[in-house]
Amino acid sequence: MIELGERRYPTPAPAAPERARGEGTIAPRRPAGRRPAPALRTCWHALLLVVLGASWGLQFTLLKISVDARLGELGILAGSMILLAAIYALLLTWRRDWFRPTWRHAQFFLVSATLGFVLPLGCVILAARHLPAGLIVLHEALTPIFIVILALAIRSETVAPRRLAAIALGACGVLLVLWPELIGFGGDRLDSLLLALLIPLAYGTDAIYVAARWPDGLSCIQVVAAEMIAAALLSLPLFLLSGEPLVSPGTSALGGATLLIFVLVTFVETYLYFHLLRHAGAVFISIGSFIALFAGILWGIALNGESHPASVWMAVALVVAALYLVGGRPAEQAAAPSTGLIG
Repeated sequence: MIELGERRYPTPAPAAPERARGEGTIAPRRPAGRRPAPALRTCWHALLLVVLGASWGLQFTLLKISVDARLGELGILAGSMILLAAIYALLLTWRRDWFRPTWRHAQFFLVSATLGFVLPLGCVILAARHLPAGLIVLHEALTPIFIVILALAIRSETVAPRRLAAIALGACGVLLVLWPELIGFGGDRLDSLLLALLIPLAYGTDAIYVAARWPDGLSCIQVVAAEMIAAALLSLPLFLLSGEPLVSPGTSALGGATLLIFVLVTFVETYLYFHLLRHAGAVFISIGSFIALFAGILWGIALNGESHPASVWMAVALVVAALYLVGGRPAEQAAAPSTGLIG
């Protein structure tokens, strides 16, 4: 988120202007006092954006706490996906948005669920054994930079100096974090740092795939719900085949409670994402990347007592500069369905 973590869906098209009721009549004006004040609306959206960014960052700390409580890694993944799929199934039922998927839809949902949920969340959970939540959210914040790299690789993006500079800054930030481990001859921590690089790679690949293969005629909520259901169907067999228990003898009660909070936070974050995407736009919502980066680090400090060396804070500064230069995600700039969104 999750993210989970960063969301990867295109921007809805602007709504058509309202027409007057009746033919040849003039639409009655609303009293001036009933119109929402632009300044008040902007403040409300800004408040929701702060909550959204804080939710993005909180997800990683909650997963870290669940892992530290000795919940099974695949159990965390399968359990969270099943609960989220159930919530989205109820949402589709309430909205009467169920649809009959085609074979092409099924292929899309399986690929996007793997790249957008199962693979990156699995990497987050495995990396959380040896990494603090702040370092994991730093890796996830590289997603827009990986999108640019992948877009350049497949030649769907023009080579602009601004974006090349963003890639260079992001790479320097990664090296600042990896270098102390490289010269220390590796170990579990280095393996986890390298594993964490799969998180932005998976999210970046998913962003480009979703933008290119978005199913016609489906709303954002229908697509996300179907992805969640597909992710649950993919992760449950992995958990059952692994034979690992969800709860081991050393598991604390905090782990289960944290997992439930993670599911609720992820659902709220998704709701706010699509609400702001519809009413405030993709450029406005992209500021959430900066909020999520700092929120993730601060949540780790507040809830887990984490601390970071100066090299990590320098890496954060470089990644923030890189995010500023990227200035938006290619996936969010593509056209998208304009119906069926929450809000």
